Amino acid sequence: MDPLVLLDQAVAQGKVPRSIATKVRKRMGVVQAAVERTESASGLRYPPYYVEPSLPCSKTGAEYGQMGALFARVIPTTVTGSVVVLVQFSAALVAFGTKGTIEAVAAHEFTHYVDLVRKMSTKDITSDEVVTTLYEASFRDAEHTVAPKLIFSEKALISLISRKFRDDLVDAALSKKAGDLWVAKDLPIHWVGPEENTLKVPMAVVAASRFDPAVLAKLAEIQKARR
Repeated sequence: MDPLVLLDQAVAQGKVPRSIATKVRKRMGVVQAAVERTESASGLRYPPYYVEPSLPCSKTGAEYGQMGALFARVIPTTVTGSVVVLVQFSAALVAFGTKGTIEAVAAHEFTHYVDLVRKMSTKDITSDEVVTTLYEASFRDAEHTVAPKLIFSEKALISLISRKFRDDLVDAALSKKAGDLWVAKDLPIHWVGPEENTLKVPMAVVAASRFDPAVLAKLAEIQKARR
């Protein structure tokens, strides 16, 4: 999966300036390093990720900074009858975020990913539910994460996440840059309603989905430690 395919399309369509795309492309090494740090600290593979060429913004309040920008999200989708979880990094985050912020965001979104796998893999699905029921799961709220200390072995990364997140990302400099260099310049914005933070798929799809065995083993380990 080319993480920049949507950004390249937006440039071709004249929606995003080539200068922004060039900056994002040059900084993809920072994103890759953040992903690798998350993988090293967790011992798990990072899910597929991509760069979103619009800036998602919350309709219901400021989740990331005063302007309500959602600089990164987990995006569950269905592919060939199975749930696949993607991580979406906004172009604004990649272009304007510091190395530390991008590392904290990448790791934080990974905790959302692990929590989604936990929810879907432990769902007790009866035959009637498979036929008649939609599976619904909220995947944005701060409560819907697995605690970083349960996933990561690197204390510095856990500390970084704690400093950068108080429920949501706290980064005034990034919010200001996004406001001045993205929103004020009329670059693409995507308004996100609460309904977009809920996964609704047939129970049959959830039942047929196969998740990373290493993530499932980690979740089992966490559950065992809690007993």
